[in-house]
Amino acid sequence: MAKLLLGLDIGIQTIKAVQISKDRKQSALLAAGYIGSPSKAILSSISSDDQVIADAINRLVHDMKVATSDVSASLPSSRVITRIIDIPNMSEEELSSSIEWEAEQYIPLPLSKVKIDYAIINKDENNKMKVLLVAAPIAIIERYMRVISLAGLNPLAFETEILANARSIALSFPTLSNLMIFSMGASSSEVGIVHNGILVYSKSYPIGGNTLTRSIAEELGFELSQAEEYKKTYGLEEEKLEGKIARTLAPFFSNIFHEIEKTIAYFKEQYPKDELKTAILCGGGAKLPGLILYVTKQLGIDSQINNPFINLNVDPNILPTLIPDASTYTTAVGLALKDIE
Repeated sequence: MAKLLLGLDIGIQTIKAVQISKDRKQSALLAAGYIGSPSKAILSSISSDDQVIADAINRLVHDMKVATSDVSASLPSSRVITRIIDIPNMSEEELSSSIEWEAEQYIPLPLSKVKIDYAIINKDENNKMKVLLVAAPIAIIERYMRVISLAGLNPLAFETEILANARSIALSFPTLSNLMIFSMGASSSEVGIVHNGILVYSKSYPIGGNTLTRSIAEELGFELSQAEEYKKTYGLEEEKLEGKIARTLAPFFSNIFHEIEKTIAYFKEQYPKDELKTAILCGGGAKLPGLILYVTKQLGIDSQINNPFINLNVDPNILPTLIPDASTYTTAVGLALKDIE
């Protein structure tokens, strides 16, 4: 019997939702949509604003005519600590009893205020193991649970955006076992590395689409709405508008990609027998004109924009309406594909 799950990606700019029916043969897209976020409410810590966010989610799922109330939702990567740690080889039982002690060394928050999750990535021949460690503030989890419940939905699982992105991209590119993920949202960007289908590295940067828009507005004296349009139209294309927009944006990407080069060097050091040949772009920022060419030139690897619907069973009548914004649904699709016990 097929399982229905709603993937809910609550962003500062937009709230995206995807409903997927999952079975052993093929997963099917039943509904997808987005709505503008009540940004002030999302950034607020006032409990009365929870209802404002819930009302927006409720309008979205009502318009989508979803057939399930079960939700898998994203947690903002900038607020969640994700680490890949190296520890001595041990059994799962031993790891379960010692994970909090291990976590204390990497989590800069009191362990009483976070919920810890972990997964063993691999064990090597040097008696070492790599573990993916995730620590989410309990206050954030409780707020998201409250918001989703207020929207009349049933929160079953929470996950960081990068983990959901990795799952979605694995479906889109089943033949790529090693790849880099570059996700750009409104307030932050995130880099992840997938090795043999498993996320082995992630890092978040406080630079997103809104940062770029503000920079254009300040540099050229535009209103924010005008700067947003210029960003979307000209991006990093040096031959457009005398390269003014590209020159304004380039320093931000230069800083990020300088760090990414270190990440690629880390991959080569950790996995000398494997090659990292492909970068997959996702999130709203993936559509920035000239970004694909920029990534390819800066990193020397092939880059593509993710289409999370490519290997889903999708009604051909609605597919054309989804394609222009396909990359922005990457997180929501990954959430909806999550296995729920």
